[in-house]
Amino acid sequence: MKRASFHYRAPYAGLATAIALAIVPGALVATEAQAAPPASAPLQCRTYNFGVKQFSTDIIRQSVWGQLCFRGQLTSDTPVQLLIHGGAYNHTYWDSPFKPEVYSYVQAATKRGYATLNIDRLGYGQSDHPVATTLNFDVAGYITHQLVQTLRGGALGVRFTRVILNGHSMGALTAENEAANYHDVDGLIVSGIGHNLNPPPEQLTTFTPAATDPKFVGQLALATYLTSRPNVRISVFVSGGTYDPAIPPYEEGILKDTLSPTEFTALPIDTNDQVQLTQKITAPVLFAQGRYDKIWCTGTFDCQTDPQALKEPTYWQPGVFTRVVIPDAGHSINSNLSAPTFYETTFTWLAQHGLAPR
Repeated sequence: MKRASFHYRAPYAGLATAIALAIVPGALVATEAQAAPPASAPLQCRTYNFGVKQFSTDIIRQSVWGQLCFRGQLTSDTPVQLLIHGGAYNHTYWDSPFKPEVYSYVQAATKRGYATLNIDRLGYGQSDHPVATTLNFDVAGYITHQLVQTLRGGALGVRFTRVILNGHSMGALTAENEAANYHDVDGLIVSGIGHNLNPPPEQLTTFTPAATDPKFVGQLALATYLTSRPNVRISVFVSGGTYDPAIPPYEEGILKDTLSPTEFTALPIDTNDQVQLTQKITAPVLFAQGRYDKIWCTGTFDCQTDPQALKEPTYWQPGVFTRVVIPDAGHSINSNLSAPTFYETTFTWLAQHGLAPR
């Protein structure tokens, strides 16, 4: 595996927005042959620190860590997926060091010919950590917009003409915010999200101050952040689906990260607020939920039968929305054994809508 790393602070690059495509919901049947690099092509990864504004009036920029990965020759026609993790996770959600041949979306997508830009969101991982209460989904969407424009503007070596947002949970809300307000992406894949948060009482106590957690104790930059309480991640994020016995310590030791309290309190408890956002999205959307997502499908704990989950298509603009339920998976689909099913579903949907490599 070849991982070429260098650091680059990208400027904000303004560009005309891409034309969004509408789709008709239906079965996920591929309609376009997917080109892929040779199986022997090594994985190439370049690491960047992007200089972004948290607010449009800022003078000082914050640093957002990201890694661009691809195989074979990178061209402007290579479709790139901007991968956006959820709360209390970091970029390893999308690029698992544990059995990457099974769990790493970066590995799977690059083998299909996609480029991926896998980031640590501001306030997470290797990115800067401003005061946590200055973070919300408007800020996250604005930062994502700057990254999209950087991809389109050529600062990474090519001017990508097809940019897809792929977000999980709070990363999905980030992707929806960007697409609804800036209209400069060609498609969205959103997973682990819904419109009406009504968690059981035990889920409301999932998070605790990061400063009290053994993994983060003594890190002064995290004083205003939350993290998941020890040993609750499996019951809230993963269980319901089937998972490898090695996943619990991996979730706790590797995937576990911080969370902004203002992002947590901004989750869409009010369905109307979320509908107003999603109905502004004009790009095609693949909306994926783990069948046993205990955060969003709390009526029956089964997203195939939950009354609230079944209302989802009525919340979106006609023609832009495809809903799928990933079998045998909980909220964090990538930590379940059915993660490859989700990955293949995304590739099929992308091909169906003209967003596959060619």
